[in-house]
Amino acid sequence: MVLNSVHWFLKGLRLHDNPALQRALSGADTVRCVYILDPCFAGSSNIQINWWRFLIQCLEDLDTSLKKLKSRLFVIRGQPTDVFPRLFKEWNVTQLTFEYDSEPFGKERDAAIMKLAKIAGVEVTVQISHTLYDVDQIIKANGNKAPLTYKRFCAIIRKLKLHKAPVNTVTLDQMEKCTQNIQESHHEQYGIPSLEELGSDTSELDRAIWQGGETKALAWLYRYFEEKAFAASYEDPTLNTESLMSSPTGLYPYLCFGCLP
Repeated sequence: MVLNSVHWFLKGLRLHDNPALQRALSGADTVRCVYILDPCFAGSSNIQINWWRFLIQCLEDLDTSLKKLKSRLFVIRGQPTDVFPRLFKEWNVTQLTFEYDSEPFGKERDAAIMKLAKIAGVEVTVQISHTLYDVDQIIKANGNKAPLTYKRFCAIIRKLKLHKAPVNTVTLDQMEKCTQNIQESHHEQYGIPSLEELGSDTSELDRAIWQGGETKALAWLYRYFEEKAFAASYEDPTLNTESLMSSPTGLYPYLCFGCLP
């Protein structure tokens, strides 16, 4: 039986430590990496232009990394419940993988997708990787209620099974074994949109403080720990991390978009 996998990028916009992506690659004959751009969100005035810019940069970086692995990112416009039934047929998909989303909207959306996949005979694998622990398992262990204090949270996770070690970064050798021909019209069909295409006015857009993408995230992470180590080893008691970094929460946008696990 031919195994045609689709990996659906949600928040985990990275190739390193991505269990769901590794599952898609395991034993597959073909793998397509997709990101679905929902027009409902694209037209929302509640989402700021800086959010969209960061997301686009993340997708561009992901596509660049996939190119190096002789693959591409397929950006598809539409609502997931409309897009996937079409892709299941068009690509003869037999397996769908994605990252678990613990938020109420994500749960509802993913349940609908899994129902459609079952109807189409597509096996679905969901992996937890955006959070360190299984959020639902923590709530269940706390009597089906969210722990209200950090102390209580720590008490619960001490009783749970330790999380698994990070999985390996996707390699060229892995992707070459299950790559498919990329059409010349790929950009026209599945290209990443610009801010202008999304209806954003960029005439007065300031320079980005943070540049999105896994590549920048890893570079910033290494810098973060190097400066932390420098601050910890420095003997001057007046020196602190604040003096070495522009922001103590500098990794937040990369964690939010899953450029870092």
